[in-house]
Amino acid sequence: MLEARLPEPFRAVFTTRVGTHVGGRYGGTPSTLNLDPRSEDDSHTVAENRAWLADIAGRRAVSPAQAHGVRVVGASEYLEEPEGTPCDGLTIHPDIDGELAALLLFADCLPIVLCSEVDLAVLHAGWRGLLAGVVQQGGRSLMGGPGTAIIGPSIGPCCFTVEGEVADAFAARFGRRVVVGGGDGSSRVDLWEAATVALEELGIPRGQVVNPRLCTACNTDVFFSYRREGPRAGRQGCMGWTVSR
Repeated sequence: MLEARLPEPFRAVFTTRVGTHVGGRYGGTPSTLNLDPRSEDDSHTVAENRAWLADIAGRRAVSPAQAHGVRVVGASEYLEEPEGTPCDGLTIHPDIDGELAALLLFADCLPIVLCSEVDLAVLHAGWRGLLAGVVQQGGRSLMGGPGTAIIGPSIGPCCFTVEGEVADAFAARFGRRVVVGGGDGSSRVDLWEAATVALEELGIPRGQVVNPRLCTACNTDVFFSYRREGPRAGRQGCMGWTVSR
């Protein structure tokens, strides 16, 4: 598990696929920290893995139904909505959501953590969400202006091959520099650069965007990757919460 360096009172972690806390049997392997309750993994294994993660924060984990959209709401607000309501980002405010943790799931899409002086947001940014403006919506959902951003493990420009129309849409929205290659009839899109451009539009300088550049598709020994493993891929998580001041 990777822990982000954030100012007090905020915390955020990115999980990997390594390890489990019961006898998991996902894909025939008894050692994956799969967090996806919709997967083919044993439901007890997934539940125990999620409970272990919530125990780390000492908070109730709020895990929304993700839909590759742009909707971002407060964690407490989301709990009041009908089960299964689509949402691709949660905010955590220490005074409003102090007993909760935002948990979103990933297997190539970008986990993005935005941190302001008063609250934070955890965003699920797939290519559709990036084009539609999930980063901008995340910034607007914070009570304070975001000053720091972290892009977690996700598919890199080395592996994200797309059709020409998708590449064209990214070039039109974020600039030609986000499109790599294309000589063989296909292109690769740099989602990390696209997200960085979107974060700059929020007023976050590049120097304040932390990106360890860990590609999930290149490192399937450590991370789940839908692009490499297909529908059977599990999900790792990004969880954000606050601690008492």
